[in-house]
Amino acid sequence: MTANTEKILFVDDDPAVLLSVGDQLRMEGYEVLSADSGDQAMQVLRTIAPDLIILDISMPGMSGLAFLKKISGPSGKPRYPVLVFTARANMGHFFSETTVDGFLAKTSDPSKLLEEVRRILLKYSKASLPESGEGKHRRLMIIENEPRLAARLRSFFSAAGYETTILESTATLVESLQAKIPHVILLKEILPNVTGNTIAANIAPFTTASGISVILYDTSGLHPAEAKFPNVDRFVTSNNPPDLLKAVATVLGSRA
Repeated sequence: MTANTEKILFVDDDPAVLLSVGDQLRMEGYEVLSADSGDQAMQVLRTIAPDLIILDISMPGMSGLAFLKKISGPSGKPRYPVLVFTARANMGHFFSETTVDGFLAKTSDPSKLLEEVRRILLKYSKASLPESGEGKHRRLMIIENEPRLAARLRSFFSAAGYETTILESTATLVESLQAKIPHVILLKEILPNVTGNTIAANIAPFTTASGISVILYDTSGLHPAEAKFPNVDRFVTSNNPPDLLKAVATVLGSRA
């Protein structure tokens, strides 16, 4: 298990659905934990706090409705974001009047599930932003050499309102900085033939003079979470988009 992606707890008693939908979510970069019953899902919740629960309703033993009640507070609101995913399409109206974050019939197009997952995760990421740190009109430069992650980060931050530029290498970094000055640079630590903290040191005269904040992120485990680097405003041991969004919001909020 890694801490680098959003954690989704998928609760369904159908092994084929757990496998097919679980694989679809993993292909999108999510970490998926499976449970085939409400009781097993309760066991999982004792060890992890998921970013989202995808929940079937009709299950033997503890039903989805009973599970929802178990994980809800006195107000009736679940303690975790919940997307109800069920074959009982006629329950849509019932769940529209509850505090779950989404409802989707299993007969829906598979792409719709991914859209709902992204929507809900983004909703909670944006809820964590301070008002002065919202992404609107904020320029962000991301230096990430893995195309799949780079595309995912671009999509995530663009949806959050950031004007996002992706560089997959540092070859054009100086020219890009001169062309359009970002408010924040998200900089990967382990890049081909160079480290992010070295890049941060090399461009320090430019970033300092221009008031650019630099966030370094790393999932290699080479540096402890409390590591400090010269010319780096914040260090994050994750490439999870919500974690990086929180870091960006924090540095922008401190400048507001």
